[in-house]
Amino acid sequence: MTFCEQYIVGENGQLIDQRFLPRIVEGELRLNMIYQTPTEVVHKKPADGGISATLKSGAKYISYKPEDPLMVGLIDNFVNHDLPKVMPALGLEGAPIPLIWTSDFILGDQVDGKDTYFVGEFNCSCVGITQQLHLCGVVADAAMQICSEVGKPKSGCVHIKPQPASPGGKIVVLECRGGSDKGEDGHRKDTIPICNAIIEKGWCAYPLYYTDDVCNIVKAELMKCKGVIVRVNPGAYDGVTQSKLDQMLRDVAASGVATMSHPDVMIKMGAKDALVKIKDLSCGMPDTYAYYDIPSFKAQFPASVGSGVRVIKQNRGSQGEGIWVVQVKAGQTGEVTGATMLDLQEAVDNHKEEKTLDEFMTFCEQY
Repeated sequence: MTFCEQYIVGENGQLIDQRFLPRIVEGELRLNMIYQTPTEVVHKKPADGGISATLKSGAKYISYKPEDPLMVGLIDNFVNHDLPKVMPALGLEGAPIPLIWTSDFILGDQVDGKDTYFVGEFNCSCVGITQQLHLCGVVADAAMQICSEVGKPKSGCVHIKPQPASPGGKIVVLECRGGSDKGEDGHRKDTIPICNAIIEKGWCAYPLYYTDDVCNIVKAELMKCKGVIVRVNPGAYDGVTQSKLDQMLRDVAASGVATMSHPDVMIKMGAKDALVKIKDLSCGMPDTYAYYDIPSFKAQFPASVGSGVRVIKQNRGSQGEGIWVVQVKAGQTGEVTGATMLDLQEAVDNHKEEKTLDEFMTFCEQY
């Protein structure tokens, strides 16, 4: 396991654990796709005694047309059944399937005398068709179909209104693809209504997606606006580095574009120590403390919990995770020490625990 750590550490590190499929010795089936259309199935048969399906290892390749009787089961199950579910399963609801891509299948056990097929990997990084140039027309048709469908509202979805001919200004609503906050059209459910309300006021408004790959393009577009409404949940999206997004928004704001909300505002207001900074206001509580290091936490908290029921909150989070109601367990008297038993309840799911004060303070070091 120590050896495998090299695959997990670092940017995009991950390790996948799957059941071994013995029929890999029979080869893998590469399904070549242009958008939603299968164009070819290539059976890549390893050399005797091997499992590698590369030509370099001695594997033999046999090409089949999608309509070949041997491939009907694979094509029907994947293209007609699973394919519409792939992008939502990847957290890419609303995003188009790649233009030119492949899926490699490994044979599983037979069920009722029929082969089963399992995806070994997808490949959509610049897949070539240099040996199938006759398919360029299919690629062209698919590309135009994707362009016509992207941004097209799904049935029942709110669509964006026409932009005013002479807008008083322009506001962009900035989003990121994916995440659990999106509707069927790939947007937050309030994004298009916000845009439409701005349009009704005589201003231009439309949504724009951010990823690190298009940071400079998005920045250039925002520089042309009067304002940007940021609708991005921090740390929730693939391909988005929060620090890079924040710096881009700082640069945009510094150029005079109204940034709603500015990343520094979100950081300072969203952090729980904002409660300490407002403790002297009428809406704050004077006996609110912030701990920025473990020694100060261990020095202050015993006296704090000894004074009554306390609420401990980690810095970030909005669903109750890391928020604990803490009180000395009933029936104990005298000075609060590390051995004092505490009754604990976490707000995220209301579950209850008991720990000694020392155990709980050690547990809280993660925050």
